[in-house]
Amino acid sequence: MLEILYRELHYQIAKRNPLVANDEKQFQRAIKNAMNIKRSIGVQVLGFLPFGLLMASTFAFTNEKLVLSSLMVSLALIPFVFAMYVTAVQTSYVLSVGLFEPLKLLPIKMGSRYLSGLLLLEISPSLATVLPSALFLMVKYPLSGLLAVLWLLLGLFLGHTLGLLLVNFFSLRIHQRAGKGHSLKSFARVVMFLLFIGMFMMMNYLQYYIREHSEQVAGIVEKYFIAYPFAVSSIFDPLRSMALFLAYLSIFGLVYHLTLKGVWKKILEPPVVSERRSISKFRASPRGKILTLVLKDFKIFVRKPAMLVAFLFPIYVIFPTLVSALQRGELGLEDLLPVLFMIGLFSVPGADAVLKVEGKNLDFLRTLPIKKRDFVIAKVMSMTLIPTFLGLSLVTLGVFYGSEAFVLLPYALFLPFIASSITMLYFFRYRGEEIGIPELRWPQIILMFIIVGIVFGIIALPIFVGFNVIGSEVIALVTSLTLAFLLGRLSR
Repeated sequence: MLEILYRELHYQIAKRNPLVANDEKQFQRAIKNAMNIKRSIGVQVLGFLPFGLLMASTFAFTNEKLVLSSLMVSLALIPFVFAMYVTAVQTSYVLSVGLFEPLKLLPIKMGSRYLSGLLLLEISPSLATVLPSALFLMVKYPLSGLLAVLWLLLGLFLGHTLGLLLVNFFSLRIHQRAGKGHSLKSFARVVMFLLFIGMFMMMNYLQYYIREHSEQVAGIVEKYFIAYPFAVSSIFDPLRSMALFLAYLSIFGLVYHLTLKGVWKKILEPPVVSERRSISKFRASPRGKILTLVLKDFKIFVRKPAMLVAFLFPIYVIFPTLVSALQRGELGLEDLLPVLFMIGLFSVPGADAVLKVEGKNLDFLRTLPIKKRDFVIAKVMSMTLIPTFLGLSLVTLGVFYGSEAFVLLPYALFLPFIASSITMLYFFRYRGEEIGIPELRWPQIILMFIIVGIVFGIIALPIFVGFNVIGSEVIALVTSLTLAFLLGRLSR
């Protein structure tokens, strides 16, 4: 039963993700993975494993029990937070696709056990981020390492249980109201996902902090040793650790059982909540064709979290810089320059999202009086907005630490535009006015990285020669104007 539900869930995920559904090869690959649970989980484990090996490296270079126990406390948060987040978010999705509708007709006392098992399968790959550290510990201290593994598994169970509690009290309801608020919920999911990704980088910094301030951290841990995750620090005291472990397991095991009963009851008969909402009148607001197309793209992004996460990929680039700034209390030109170029370079993958966002709407767009030039410029703007905002935010942060960072403002404006324009001019270099969605393959994306990288190298050449930022920005300005001219002349 669990295997059938898992396959159906991943089929629905692939079917509802435009980035996959609109690409036949990606769709077939996704279905192939969905039909094999071991393959699907294995692929996810490989995705988490680099983070796990990075964090485990700290355990390889220290034997101090005080430091190791403090590090395990920080790592124990990862499966706990991930399990709680995935459980709270994924439950609503699983139920919304009708996965459990057939089970309602069967004589099953508590079908929510299958829901829990399905979610645990989704959560389990995240253990690849922490188990390598526990295995390193097990090599040095076998019993303590085994206890660490048990605590990490317990942390995942605790997060899953609390996630089910949140679902039971807040999610399993039918709201009779106007359909506003869905976009806000989708955006909140994306923000939570990005924060979770950022947590890995913060955790890497936290490991170094613990090594340098192990005594202060140990004092805090000892003061609150009963609370999770501080209880994980007891791994070098086996008797106390097992007593705390069994106490947590007993209490939350009972909470888990009672929560599953409540969840299944609400799945069978969800409570109805009526709310009064004022529905505003429709008002037409005429805008330019390009602006309308850009707004249309972002409305679709907000409604589809999977697509928005892919589109917001450049955000990942700035996390290490933010962590470094918080750590050192400064953010100089040498720190900002490479990140601004990286933000511009990583605008390139955004082409995949802004083109596939059309999906089945392309035929409708072809019936409108939209020229290929307007369509391409709109896509360039859609690709450029987020990276430009990130660049401007980073420069603003740099100005907070030192006013000299203001000189880098043109990079935040020009580099994403240059990368996006080159990418779109390449994909829409065909003759004619017909609007189309070119086939995007990874070799083409890699080629775009190379071409944009060469252009960025030319722009950065004055910096390498004599740290002439003004000369570099003049080249960026001339390049931007040239590309804007080519966009304006497209198909003429």
